[in-house]
Amino acid sequence: MGAFLTFALDEGGALVHVDDVAKGMKCGCHCPHCNAPLYAKNAGQIREHHFAHAQGLECEGAYESSLHLLAKEVLQETGRIMLPQSISSTFPSGLVRIHNVEVEKWDERYGFRPDVEGVMDNGERLLIEFLVSHKVDGKKRQIIVDNNLKCIEIDINYQALDRAKLKEFLTDTDDDRKWIVSMPQLQKSTGESFSYGRNPLYENARDFLKEIFDEGTIIIHPYYTSFNHPDKPFDLRQIGYDVCEVNTKYRGFKSDLLLFRSQKKDKGHISINIRGRRRSEGFRYPKGLRIIDIIFRAISSEESVKQRLKKGELIGDMEMDIVYFGFKE
Repeated sequence: MGAFLTFALDEGGALVHVDDVAKGMKCGCHCPHCNAPLYAKNAGQIREHHFAHAQGLECEGAYESSLHLLAKEVLQETGRIMLPQSISSTFPSGLVRIHNVEVEKWDERYGFRPDVEGVMDNGERLLIEFLVSHKVDGKKRQIIVDNNLKCIEIDINYQALDRAKLKEFLTDTDDDRKWIVSMPQLQKSTGESFSYGRNPLYENARDFLKEIFDEGTIIIHPYYTSFNHPDKPFDLRQIGYDVCEVNTKYRGFKSDLLLFRSQKKDKGHISINIRGRRRSEGFRYPKGLRIIDIIFRAISSEESVKQRLKKGELIGDMEMDIVYFGFKE
């Protein structure tokens, strides 16, 4: 499972910490994912106390299910959430209180069950979805967008299974969360597509990227790489990428920007591309080439493009998405 499972469900279905139950099988707890009985390992002095499956089974979803349950419980107890900025003035931002908080309540009108819902001080309904393994997409996303529901999705994949840390994450920062909104393709008035380079902003975005590289500030996120920088994003120049060619090809693959190391021309090429839509599923990238696609959504001006590229630092935010190919080894 990787990290230790420190929360489980007791006989009454309540989420409990391993230090708050009897040791061994006397804990009476079961796995929140597969419902199998758990053994509480909470008597030792060396290893971190944790739950284990009584029959020695490996349950890959146990930690994620516990994290999902704990996040919902913490939000219900706290009654506060830090909301992210939005391109629309109709969406609130900053720390807000939520009242009448309910968890996993079926909505008869819209036909789905949000993780958490509540009412903000202004009387508006707020839906909150926690991302662990499945994003809000498909029919649910369409219902939210079509009915102008205010819903945020919070990615908790990189959060610890810790009540205090989750509370801090939910109330003290707006990291790893976004509003569920429609994702219009960036277009100019004639309807020409941004993704094929016919939009005038395309040329400017490419120039901005080159400018950012020349300033030494192109950043990639460690989660998507095999490089050993676990704590923070880092500059590509730090690992030797000192050449940037514009509008070129490598092994037949066209790149808006092609980055490589002058000392190691034979390997480690990175292709950065400006697009208006994701590549089709099953896209196969050329061997030996790492690809970063920057997908713009609702951007309408040169200044917006430049701000997003600078601020996003190739991590991504509300108005653009970042897709990596070939970075994990």
